[in-house]
Amino acid sequence: MKNNQPTIIVIIGISGDLSRRKLLPALAQISAAGELPCECRIVGITRQYDLLLSDVLTHVEKAKDIEGMIEFWNMELDKKDAYEKLGKHLKEIERGFTSPAQRLFYLSVPPQISRPIIELLGESGLASAPNTKLLLEKPFGVDFESAQELANHVDHYFLSDQVYRIDHYLAKETAQNLVVFRQDNSLFKRTWNKDFIESVNIIASEKIGIEGRSIFYEQTGALRDLVQSHLLQLTALILMELPSGRNFAEIPARRLAALNSLRLKGRVEENVIRGQYRGYQSEVKNHGSHVETFVSLTLESDDERFINVPIVLTTGKALAFKETKIIISYKRNENHESNQLILHLQPDEGVELCLFAKRPGYEHQVERHPLKFSFGEYYSRLPEAYEQVLFDAINSNHTLFASSEEVLASWRILDSIQKTWAMNNNDLLIYEPGSKIEQIIDKKN
Repeated sequence: MKNNQPTIIVIIGISGDLSRRKLLPALAQISAAGELPCECRIVGITRQYDLLLSDVLTHVEKAKDIEGMIEFWNMELDKKDAYEKLGKHLKEIERGFTSPAQRLFYLSVPPQISRPIIELLGESGLASAPNTKLLLEKPFGVDFESAQELANHVDHYFLSDQVYRIDHYLAKETAQNLVVFRQDNSLFKRTWNKDFIESVNIIASEKIGIEGRSIFYEQTGALRDLVQSHLLQLTALILMELPSGRNFAEIPARRLAALNSLRLKGRVEENVIRGQYRGYQSEVKNHGSHVETFVSLTLESDDERFINVPIVLTTGKALAFKETKIIISYKRNENHESNQLILHLQPDEGVELCLFAKRPGYEHQVERHPLKFSFGEYYSRLPEAYEQVLFDAINSNHTLFASSEEVLASWRILDSIQKTWAMNNNDLLIYEPGSKIEQIIDKKN
């Protein structure tokens, strides 16, 4: 439901790639749909004095819907008095509104400068202003200890209900539909357990390499970049207990319980595969780099409903295909064949159910046939994930945002992997760009 409370959206880092390619296009689409508050201003924080509106609206399809709302505010991000001046300016904007406004501070900045910005928002009094929200992008730390420190830092200046930690995978249509799909289809609701499910595979593969993001990727790697956030959040949606009725406000707590039930299956050396595509070291100009561009690991849950069901998470760059999907494999029949439910998140969002049927003809030959549903075939346009993220934050809906407890639970699951890798780099597999996932896994076996 649309929130008509006057709103000021402060984008710190408006000239950055995320803002230009995702945030501003999303706000334009929300505005075009008539879903932004009637009184809404976008304040773009920048250190560039020559920044033009056309510079930040290059990728915005419906720019006219928001260009009149945008203004730039030049400030140094490391000066407390600059935040105090910003606060005075926001009050001036609010005087033109018909009622008190909410303020959204979106930190569209590199992770290394997020922490001091949070501190200065707090020390300047901006964090404690009524109806103030903080929107944060991953990464939320690099391991359990740093994530705990960051959570404590944020909690020192902001209340938990002010903070929106973004995982845009949760805002994809297929991910949002996972709960409805499980809850409203008795065929799956009754079979969503260890008695029927043989395994769960979540795959996020990319054809591209690191695309010039050398500094970021050398500090991150595939495990931190995708597994800790996106893939574990999707895992939680699959394993969690369904909310009562349609009380979606229960979902974050249910996700947390699911994450707390997870652990690595067995030893790291036996159940984790890491690799690096050939040419990566030259690309990052570090010929001793052991940063993984591919990782596949097997988890298990101590939840009674999923005991002994392996959950395999796989992600990598420079692979044969670009796709993100969830594969639910049901227990095999007497012919050693398995029905599969495949939930596609990208590039084409939809659902696929693999069934077996007799091939027409005199011989009794059984074939596998997919039943497919594509959102794109039924709907002329699917909202981008960041549209949902911003719409929900404006409307104070925390369902699609990760709590600090969820973030810490995710890091806990990966803790043994990170510690093992820190002591031993001998298991890094080198794979050719364009490899299939199976080819890399076969190298390990």
